[in-house]
Amino acid sequence: MLKFGKQLFKLESVDSTNNYAANLINEGKADQGAVVLADFQTKGRGQRGNSWKSAAGMNLCASFIYFPDNLTSLRGITLNWWFAVSLVDALKRYGVNASIKWPNDLFVNQAKIGGILIETNNQGSFIKSAVIGIGINLNQLSFSDFNATSIKLCTEKHVQPNDFLWTICDTLQSNYNLFNDSEALKSRYELSLFRRNELFPFVIRGVTVRAILQGVDNTGRLVLKTEAEEIAFNHGEFQWII
Repeated sequence: MLKFGKQLFKLESVDSTNNYAANLINEGKADQGAVVLADFQTKGRGQRGNSWKSAAGMNLCASFIYFPDNLTSLRGITLNWWFAVSLVDALKRYGVNASIKWPNDLFVNQAKIGGILIETNNQGSFIKSAVIGIGINLNQLSFSDFNATSIKLCTEKHVQPNDFLWTICDTLQSNYNLFNDSEALKSRYELSLFRRNELFPFVIRGVTVRAILQGVDNTGRLVLKTEAEEIAFNHGEFQWII
C-alpha cells in the first residue's frame, strides 16, 4: 500500500528539495513514497523556472517521490490534480479555505499560500518516476516581493512543518482512490479552482478580455469563456489579472 513519508530525508539546507529527490532516484536510494524535507532552500524553484522564496525554518519545503504504475505522460496531469486537492484538504484541516489558482498555485482570497512543482522522468510514453515539490507558507508573517499569506496570518496559529507534512501524507492517502478515477478527480479539482464560474478580466492575445473560468479539459488546459468564444489555454498562453 502506498504511504508517503515512511522514508524521510530531513535536511537543514539544500539547493532544492526537488534536485535532492531526483539525485536519490538516480542513485537508487529512494523508496516509493519517500519524502525530502528541508528547513531552507537556497535555490527553490517554482513553475517555468520561477524562483520560490521562503524564510528559513518558517514554512514547508518538501518533495515527494512517486513511482507510478502504468501512468502515461498523457495522464500525467492527474498527478497535479491529486496533489492540489490533497493540499486544499490539508489546509482545511488547519482552518484555511484555499483555492487552486490554475495550474498549481494555492490561494487564500487574493494571496498565494503555496505552490506545486512536478518534475517527471519519462520512459517512452510512460512516467517512470515523479518528484512533486511542495511549498506552503506556514508561519512567515511578511513577504517582500509578492502578495502572499500564511497559515499563521490566516489563523494566528503556529504550525510545525513536521505536523503539516504528516497531514499532507494523510490527505494524499485519503485521496488515492480519486487518483485512480480521473473523472472524479477532475471534478474535485475543478470545484476548488480559483475564480471558477466568475467573470473576471484576463489578458488574452495581448488584449484585456472579461471571461468566465469554466474549468479544465481532460488534458489539463484551462477553459475560459468570453462573449465571443470558449477557449482552452496551456500555461503561459494568457495572463491573470489579480
